[in-house]
Amino acid sequence: MIKKSHFAPESRSKFEEIQVDHQFIAAQKLFIDIFDSLIGISAVLDSNRQIVYSNDELLNMLGINSIESIIGKRPGEVVSCIHSSEEPDGCGTAEACRYCGATTAILESQRTGKKSTKETRISASVNEKLISWDLKISSIPIILSGRTFYILTLQDISNEKRRSALERIFFHDLVNSVGGLNGLLSILKEGVDPVEEDEIINLSEEACRNILEEIISHRQIRAAEDGNIRVKIESINSREFLTSSISKISSHPVGKARNIVFDESSPEIYFDTDRILTQRVIINLLKNALEATPENGSVSLGVEDLGEKIKFWVKNMEIISKEAQAQIFQRSFSTKGIDRGIGTYSIKLLIENYLNGKVSFISNEQDRTIFSVELYKKWQE
Repeated sequence: MIKKSHFAPESRSKFEEIQVDHQFIAAQKLFIDIFDSLIGISAVLDSNRQIVYSNDELLNMLGINSIESIIGKRPGEVVSCIHSSEEPDGCGTAEACRYCGATTAILESQRTGKKSTKETRISASVNEKLISWDLKISSIPIILSGRTFYILTLQDISNEKRRSALERIFFHDLVNSVGGLNGLLSILKEGVDPVEEDEIINLSEEACRNILEEIISHRQIRAAEDGNIRVKIESINSREFLTSSISKISSHPVGKARNIVFDESSPEIYFDTDRILTQRVIINLLKNALEATPENGSVSLGVEDLGEKIKFWVKNMEIISKEAQAQIFQRSFSTKGIDRGIGTYSIKLLIENYLNGKVSFISNEQDRTIFSVELYKKWQE
């Protein structure tokens, strides 16, 4: 019986059944010759979505030499998807799996008996580092000696999607900022009184800073994905750090029409981190919270002492949909449209891959939406 919370059936084939199927597939010489020579990164699945055979291209992608370590596993388990271990029955049974192209492609091909192709974003944790993949997935039913299996093919489109998303978002932000600056310069050109002139010059300088910040931000994300960031660790005062972050985001257009409330009960804690990277994360969290908040609304933030760790938190009163929660840290996913994204993904990328920390969130009727960042007080190599 399928559990109510499960998207896909949880039942799994026994190890002995997997071995029988593996030997059966391996004995189909004509099929194996075609499978190994003509199809790209691929695996053969049984009716329970478990791998019974794979070609060398899949093994090479995973950096392994033998199928033994992946036989019987489901696709998300093989690529270390962060959701594949959320439920005891594995890949396909977590809430997030409802929005996974791999799972839906397999289920659709099982239901229709025809080829199904989907695109999917997969966030994986490999050696405690966040890796994001964009994949095109196809599931193709095949009948061998009266037995039905499914050929799963994977095309890695990560570079294409990353470049497209970054360029789309970068140009969206840049065009908006340059457009604002151009408007201010046009007003100056027409002539204004001295008081207004000083104000417009200040706004123009602020617009230039925002443009520079956007360029640096996107360049930093690319460097982070390529593993080219070197952290510079220093001791920082938590209250001073948050006050500085509030000051920076308050000058941003999204911060001017909303309130930022600092929790005065927040303790003063000294901790070791890279100031620039950590402040970029906090400012990104604040920006996201402010953008989700109606004008004249409030966003709050503070810090907690967790013993050997310190926790920063940012709260807003809106609630994230279940669908968005399942995809919130995936690259290029955003609730704000096609030209947005990267923000929450870059937060997790910087904190967990470079600063030895952890990012999490909750979003429900009782707590509303709270994003948290945990860091060690003493730097951990």
